[in-house]
Amino acid sequence: MPWYKCTVTAVGPASDATDTPPPVIYIELTDTAGAFSTTWFYAANGIQNEALDVAIAAMNSQKHVSAGAVAPNPGNQPATEISRLYLLTT
Repeated sequence: MPWYKCTVTAVGPASDATDTPPPVIYIELTDTAGAFSTTWFYAANGIQNEALDVAIAAMNSQKHVSAGAVAPNPGNQPATEISRLYLLTT
């Protein structure tokens, strides 16, 4: 699983998505190293609420996150999974 240092650019739930059991949480990330920009991922099953909390905290505090995620597909279709998401202090 690749790891990325990212800026969270958007986050939220989707009522009509089927990537995981509800709640399906999407997180848009930009990799600080330039691997991808404004790319959507979904929070893995079992970490949806916690990933939402971390992503919102990152946006509110203007801090980066460390994301353990499946590398994005070309064209971001379909979105790929984040299985780890950690708020960074610097």
